[in-house]
Amino acid sequence: MGGLCALIGCADDTGTSSEASTGAATTSGSASSGLASTTAASAESSSSATPTEGSGSDSQTMTSPTTTATTGPDTVSDTSTDTLLDTTTTATDSGASSSGGPDPICGDGNVDPGEECDDANADNTDTCVDGCKNASCGDGFVGPGEACDDANDVDDDACGNDCALSSCGDGKLQPGEECDDNNKDDTDACLGTCVKASCGDGFVQMNVEACDDGNASEADQCTTLCKAPACDDGLQSGKETDLDCGGGDCPKCEVDQACVAPSDCKTGACDVDTCVFSASCKALKLAQPNAPDGVYDLDLDGKGPTPPFKAYCDMTTDGGGWALAIRFAPTNGQFNFYSPHWTMVSLVNENVPGPADPSDGKFPAYNLLPGGEIRGCMQHPITKAYACKFYTLPATKTLLDIFTNTPVGSDIAMKGLYFVEAQAEKLKWLTIQGRTVAEASVAPNYVAVGINIDDDQSCYDARVRFGLVLNNEANIVTLNDAAGFGAQAYFTAACDLAPGVDSGWRTPCGFQAGATSYNTAGHIWIR
Repeated sequence: MGGLCALIGCADDTGTSSEASTGAATTSGSASSGLASTTAASAESSSSATPTEGSGSDSQTMTSPTTTATTGPDTVSDTSTDTLLDTTTTATDSGASSSGGPDPICGDGNVDPGEECDDANADNTDTCVDGCKNASCGDGFVGPGEACDDANDVDDDACGNDCALSSCGDGKLQPGEECDDNNKDDTDACLGTCVKASCGDGFVQMNVEACDDGNASEADQCTTLCKAPACDDGLQSGKETDLDCGGGDCPKCEVDQACVAPSDCKTGACDVDTCVFSASCKALKLAQPNAPDGVYDLDLDGKGPTPPFKAYCDMTTDGGGWALAIRFAPTNGQFNFYSPHWTMVSLVNENVPGPADPSDGKFPAYNLLPGGEIRGCMQHPITKAYACKFYTLPATKTLLDIFTNTPVGSDIAMKGLYFVEAQAEKLKWLTIQGRTVAEASVAPNYVAVGINIDDDQSCYDARVRFGLVLNNEANIVTLNDAAGFGAQAYFTAACDLAPGVDSGWRTPCGFQAGATSYNTAGHIWIR
């Protein structure tokens, strides 16, 4: 009511009602334009009304305040209400709590509804992280007890789902690892370094490897196959001198394979650390005691300029190691006493080197192969078996050298090469070819065996290149019979055959008893 009185009391006695009305309108207009309009309308109505008789200007003035006074309180009341509402709205919009304090926020130190924690700091390495969440593995922050946190569910990257850094032995296969079996056992398929077990890693894989010395040497007790050296492992291992051969424990090496000693080679010949062809059947026999009979390559100088040659080697009879030098046909042979083949470099049927062939043959061994022993073998006419006689030579020479350079002549003339042995042994030259002394042309009192023997004391020629001569007298004069190889007999006193002329009574191989010929097949061997 005081407010209303103030409004009314402000109009002085001299002021017009329109001024008062205008003042009221202005005041009301500041609160509501609608109220101002109403006041103005009232004022206009009051000015246009017909004055009451006897009334003056004061009456008009008093009417306006009345209208204003009536209207004024409504205006004031409306304005106060609007102002209070606006104030309440403003307070709510500014975020004030219902109790009058600030609204709750993450980071204010209070655990408000919807928050798991609130430690009032921005440190994401403690137990409370951004968003007021409790720290946990997978939140992207490395918190207490975590080595890493990559906020993903990939377990085999650098940071596992347990927020631990990836490492060999954690049982998870990460980049850079070949395997990871979650243990440090180096004897299984995955080493403690997360590398797959392999031969040569220095660890013996159980039930897989016999050994593993971690080196590439094949010469020690563990090969690169992680096995002990063996003669069939496809490696030059252990003491082997070449691939799976040599060294004493493995088979002997073939020609051109590496060797340290002759015993490393099948041929029994090692030249400049290489297996070469053996120089002889005898050397081959020493190297291979169980070697069979057959054709072998021989090489006199190993890697030298002399080419190798083939020879048939008898490895089984009379100690073995014999090389076939010359072969005699059973009939119509060409190797008579004066045949040029005895003393010249020549070959006959050299491409047929075996002893059983019925043709004549002269082979490289005759010309090239030095030997210390000579052997003669002759075939029995009924059994067809061969029997032999062999002798030691005074020097190691080729047969070509021996037959060329041994003088042809008698023991009286100190010529020829004679072999000393008991007479019974000498007469075996007959029995090995199925003959007997009873088949001789005379009862012998002189029996001699040797090389290039000849009666140079009379005209009874009875020559021989290698074999036996007989005479009924006690010396070489007037020889009668010959047996062996190149044997030849000519029983006459006329001396009508010049030296170098073969007799018509002859046998290249067999027994010539006077005018009777007993031919057979035979061989001469060198060892």
